[in-house]
Amino acid sequence: MTFQKGVDLYRYLLLDEWSRKAVQWRIHWQQTAEESRLLLEGGLSDQNILDLPEDHRPEIINDRGRQMKAKPIQRLCEDHGMPQLFARPRTPNDNPFIESAFSTVKRAPEYPGRFLDDDQAIAYFKGYFTWYDTEHYHSGIDYVTPQQAQQGLRQKIVDQRRTQKLAQRRRRREENQKPKPANEKTNNHITMPASLVA
Repeated sequence: MTFQKGVDLYRYLLLDEWSRKAVQWRIHWQQTAEESRLLLEGGLSDQNILDLPEDHRPEIINDRGRQMKAKPIQRLCEDHGMPQLFARPRTPNDNPFIESAFSTVKRAPEYPGRFLDDDQAIAYFKGYFTWYDTEHYHSGIDYVTPQQAQQGLRQKIVDQRRTQKLAQRRRRREENQKPKPANEKTNNHITMPASLVA
């Protein structure tokens, strides 16, 4: 992710699987439990998760990276009454939403592929995740934006689209079934000039 061989930047992402919203993200030079803790605490605070009763708090599903299996992360999840689940080893299908989000990042036309430093990466992803949450119509959530889905507007938008589609079909059917005026000529046959018939 950088121009220097063997030097990588790591992208941390906390994704709401229901709305596909990028709740919190971070860029860092190393994978550490401290960065993971900051990511989780930031997301929990921003989304007011800790105000929910414990039985309504979400599960945390993550890969098996050592930074996510670290004791401080386990304690954080236990202290906040949130189960921590892990994907099976070498099984990305266990967490397809995050894999899809990372794939969308790499397919973005503006994605540079490599960054000079963490500041350049942070600047890029700040704009990217704003676009992703507020403008990107997501196929997995009925082509609404993650922001709209999180705000509970998904069903309303889908219903409006369905109503508009049915109204448009009805208008087309009515227009196509109107009787044609008698004086309007129709081109059901082609008249060929006499010179071509002979």
